[in-house]
Amino acid sequence: MSQNLQNYQNFNVEVRKAANWRFPAATQLGMPHSPKSSFVGFASFVIKNNAMRKVVVLICSIWLSLPLLAQQRLSVQECIDMALENNIELKNSYLEIDKARATKNEARAEYFPTVSAQALAFDALNPMLTFGIDDIDNAQVRRLLHTLYAEYGVNMGLDKEYSFIQNGVVLNAMATEPIYAGGRIRNGNKLAKLGIEAAEYQSKVKEDEVRLQTETLYWQIVALQEKRSTLDQLDRLLDTLDKDLSGAIEAGLAMPTDRYKLKVKQNESQLNRKKVDDGITLLKMALAQTIGADWQTMELVDTLGLEINPSTLFRDASEAVASRNESHLLDLSIKAENLRKKMTLGAALPSLMVGGSASYHTILENAKPNAMVFAMLQIPITDWHKTSYKLKQHDLDAEAAANTHRDLTEKMEMQTNQAWFNLEQSWLRITMAQTALSDAEANLKIAEDYYEAGLVALSDVLEAQTMLKQSRDELTDSRVEYRINLVSYKQLTQN
Repeated sequence: MSQNLQNYQNFNVEVRKAANWRFPAATQLGMPHSPKSSFVGFASFVIKNNAMRKVVVLICSIWLSLPLLAQQRLSVQECIDMALENNIELKNSYLEIDKARATKNEARAEYFPTVSAQALAFDALNPMLTFGIDDIDNAQVRRLLHTLYAEYGVNMGLDKEYSFIQNGVVLNAMATEPIYAGGRIRNGNKLAKLGIEAAEYQSKVKEDEVRLQTETLYWQIVALQEKRSTLDQLDRLLDTLDKDLSGAIEAGLAMPTDRYKLKVKQNESQLNRKKVDDGITLLKMALAQTIGADWQTMELVDTLGLEINPSTLFRDASEAVASRNESHLLDLSIKAENLRKKMTLGAALPSLMVGGSASYHTILENAKPNAMVFAMLQIPITDWHKTSYKLKQHDLDAEAAANTHRDLTEKMEMQTNQAWFNLEQSWLRITMAQTALSDAEANLKIAEDYYEAGLVALSDVLEAQTMLKQSRDELTDSRVEYRINLVSYKQLTQN
């Protein structure tokens, strides 16, 4: 990009230089007025003018570099890195880790005191409490009070009836701290910690899936590009035969029907090319969606290359399975079920809580601030019956988790062995395909020589070309299969 920027700056400099020149009139240059002669004259002027010549060269160089700048050349490792950075499903798995950490912080907060504050202000339509002489149940006392009120109360300005609590403000603050909660707080924190580990292992499993998907798409595209190259070679052979056939028919050395056979083969090659091109387009779209790129500007630079014997990569299936992320997830599922059982048991155990509170109100005239400390012991009495059935359910869930662990472990061992067998078979397939390709190339050479000598028909040459194409495609498919199987086996064995 720096070189193109320098070219652009040089271009501006040269344009400013050229702007100081005045183009001579056509008559001054000795140019006739016809379009052809005008172009010739202008070209002569550019060649003689050093500044204008630099401008034209810079324009051409920048124009030719634009298509190259638009292409995004990607290796398989670059595609993997982009997929790990841009894949949506993988990003969501990272969010699950953050959610699990937030849950852990929430569970940790249970260790700390709980503080709350309340404020209440009210103004009732009628007093909540009214009390007077008539509210006294004892009739003798009630008559005595009426007499005293009549003699003295009226003169003293006393009321016969008093009301209370019609308006006021109440403030209260409380803090509580659990001392013992049957182990539920401790086990809840352990369970939240397991959630973080599980989310991290899930993210690693998703990373492996993204890697495998990316490499699979990448090498499938490379395989189709190899097949397109094979079709290019086949088309050149068919064009050569087409030229030779015309002369052979005129000389009476070939039948006119041979041209029809050749045309059928050319049409078949054209149809195969269309299928290959469409396949490349669809696979590029899928790869671009996986890695977050533009499929129209994407260019893959890695080739299939040479393969190595996979015998050095073998690993015992049981050891490989024990180190897999999926196995760690199964172990966590059993631990999580045991912790859930302990939390259920803790709900039926006694709990102890201490705390303190402070309050103030304006309901009564002589109200004063107040404070208190307290301790509360809660003992479930009737929950043991229900808890026993809940514990039984957890025992059954733990047994099911252990059975699932054993079943999936055995299946993963079979999966690992199957991946090794597939890798060995793809290696053998490459060896056989290489031998078949050498034989097909030799067979085509013989068929072409015999055809030129008039010893075989054109159909024999076309058949030999078909065998060569099939052999090359078989070698390409076997190499792609080997690479995909290699990636899969390395992931399963953590190589």
